[in-house]
Amino acid sequence: MAVADTVSTVFAPELFVLLATLLLVGYEGRDDLAPKSIAPRLAVVAGAWALAFAVYQGGPTIAGTGVPGGDDFFAALGLIVAFAGIAVAWRQFDWGALVPPYAVLLIVTSLLHLVVVPLWDTSSHVIYAAVPAGTLVAADRRFAPLVLVAPLLVWSRIATGAHTVGEAVGGLVVAGIVLAGALALDRLPGESGAVDS
Repeated sequence: MAVADTVSTVFAPELFVLLATLLLVGYEGRDDLAPKSIAPRLAVVAGAWALAFAVYQGGPTIAGTGVPGGDDFFAALGLIVAFAGIAVAWRQFDWGALVPPYAVLLIVTSLLHLVVVPLWDTSSHVIYAAVPAGTLVAADRRFAPLVLVAPLLVWSRIATGAHTVGEAVGGLVVAGIVLAGALALDRLPGESGAVDS
């Protein structure tokens, strides 16, 4: 079980979402990686992450423990706040067309997560691996190896006893709904005009 525990730790939702976000920021800004260009973008992501962490850590103290979904509620709420800030900054400074739809997808994922988890304890690890990975692949197929993280987490979450098979696979279902909806609405980065090729 040590391998399964390590997989769950290495690909914890907050770490994988941050990694995917940084990969997309770097990918979008790959034509101009000068410090004066990339530093403000990284500062926005760092600030958003600090804000998300503050919501996650401070929320239970302010609201108490009777919130449906417990820690997952505050983690999702923190991501909503963080990605709303990221989307606003990207649009305000006209930094590119890839990060805003990615941010919206993470907000939608987190809103869906807020509704689903109190009713069905789906795996946050799986959800927050599959949606960012799928979004990155929509931006550029070279990110395709990241798609393997979600099935690896399905195994890991079952093997560690953190989730049942239904809950772990349910994470893929939730992520699939988000990605299918974005595809149907033509809202994935890299889709028709969402990116300047």
